[in-house]
Amino acid sequence: MVTQEAADLSGCLEEAHSLGESSISSQEVHNSSNMKKSEVPGVVAKADIKPKSMHRAKTWSDDVENLYRFQQAGYRDEVEYKQVKQVDVVECWPETGFIKKLQRRDNTFFYYNKHRECEDKDVHKVKVYVY
Repeated sequence: MVTQEAADLSGCLEEAHSLGESSISSQEVHNSSNMKKSEVPGVVAKADIKPKSMHRAKTWSDDVENLYRFQQAGYRDEVEYKQVKQVDVVECWPETGFIKKLQRRDNTFFYYNKHRECEDKDVHKVKVYVY
């Protein structure tokens, strides 16, 4: 959420600057947004993690189910979701441990059931990343 606020502030300042009403530079806006990002512990430190390899899932498991849900929402996996959305915890169903809710990049939400959603015919589409 911090990133979105900084982007909105940057857009407002650029509009004001084009009208000649502001003395704040865009560099100061970027500096203030960097300070806000560093206040979130552990999230910025993980920002440079990239997968080393990828393979496709062969059989269904709990991990494949959660990867399927992340990939439906437009993310590689939990690592990328936490990097992009700057969150520490992903909401899960306590009964099954499956992902309950994910926020897409366009800020709409995907809500998932407690039970399996990745059918056998979709298992081979799931990408499993190795770090």
